[in-house]
Amino acid sequence: MPITISAATARISRQLPEAELSLDTALLASARLMEAMLLARSAEGVQTFAGQNALMRLARSQRSLIESQNDMIRVHRELLRTGQEVKAVGDSGDCPNSASAAVEPVRLQA
Repeated sequence: MPITISAATARISRQLPEAELSLDTALLASARLMEAMLLARSAEGVQTFAGQNALMRLARSQRSLIESQNDMIRVHRELLRTGQEVKAVGDSGDCPNSASAAVEPVRLQA
């Protein structure tokens, strides 16, 4: 059974912010992990650069998460553009805009 445009719009409107925030949650969790790993190196008997390879891999995964956030911003903009084309959404000012999203961080609302 096909879905209506209004039902699809409502579903996407609920699920998109969840997907966006999940990337922030993952990045925060990995930042906490990095902190724990760095603190562990200060424990007595641990060599200064213990776990360096793991830290480097974690930093790469954090970079991937940030790149994923950039892609999610692009997804958001494309969905907004598509929603406007099919007349499912109006011109909303609370979405990332193309000029600032590439160079400025997106401000999250609590």
